[in-house]
Amino acid sequence: MTMRTAILLSILFYASCTLPEEKKAKEIPQKEDPTVIESNDANAASQKTPSIQLPPAPKLRLPNGIYQGSLPLNKKVEQTIAFNSDLTYQLQEKYNAGDKDTVVVSQGTWTPSDGYIWLYKDQIVSGRYKWKGDTLQYYSPLVKKSYSMHSVNDAMQNAAWKIKGKEGVVFLGTGNEPFWNVELDKGDSLSFRLPEMKNPLRLKLDTTVNNDDTVQYSAHSDSTKMVVTIFPHFCSDGMSDFVYRNKVKVQYNQQVFDGCGVVFRQ
Repeated sequence: MTMRTAILLSILFYASCTLPEEKKAKEIPQKEDPTVIESNDANAASQKTPSIQLPPAPKLRLPNGIYQGSLPLNKKVEQTIAFNSDLTYQLQEKYNAGDKDTVVVSQGTWTPSDGYIWLYKDQIVSGRYKWKGDTLQYYSPLVKKSYSMHSVNDAMQNAAWKIKGKEGVVFLGTGNEPFWNVELDKGDSLSFRLPEMKNPLRLKLDTTVNNDDTVQYSAHSDSTKMVVTIFPHFCSDGMSDFVYRNKVKVQYNQQVFDGCGVVFRQ
C-alpha cells in the first residue's frame, strides 16, 4: 500500500464516524420565531386598520312634573309621583283593599341610567320607569310588565298660585263645601276666610310643630283657636284638573275643614 492510498483511507474513515445528531442539525433548516412573526403582523394590521369612532349614546329623556297611573298588581295600586328638577321625588301609592284604602308615601332621589329612571330611597332601589315614545311607564320586575303613566297638571304651575308665591306666601290651602282658604305669610301670620266672613280672620302664629310626615301651625285669640295641619299627600280639589302636592286640614274652633294645599317654602 502506498502512502497516498493510506491517507485516502484515513479521510474516509473519519467521515463515516460523524455523529447522527450532527448530521441532523446540518440537514434541518432553522425556523423563525412564530411570536415575532405574529407580533409584527399585529403591528402591521393596527397600522393599516383605521380606528372606529362609536356614536355617542343617546341622552335619556328626563321626566318632569307629576304623573299618575293605575297598576293592576296583586292589589290595585293608584300611583302618583312627582319628579323634581333637583333629582328628588315624592311618591304616593294608594292600595285599594276592599272597604279600606292604605296610602304609603315615600321620598328619595332619582337618576337616569341604562335606559331607565331609577328611584332610590336610602341608597336602595325602590322602583324604575322607562319611556315608550312620549309615554312614561312604570316597570315591574316582579311580573316583567310595564304600565303607562299620564302627566297631570301641577297646582304649583297655576298662575294665581305663582303670584302668591312671589308675594311671599309660605303656603296656602283651599277647599270647598263650603269654600274656604287659609294662608301663612312670611310675617308668621295665619289668614283664614269662610264665605260668610266679610274680611279674612288674621291670627299671629303661636307655634310650629314638625313631625315625621306633617307640619302643624297653631294660632289663637281670645275667642278663636285655629290649627292647620299639612300632610305630604297628593290631593285633588274636585273643581279643577290640578293636582296639589299636599293635603290640608284646618280646625277652626269646633269645625274641621279638609282641602288641598301648596307649600312654597319650608
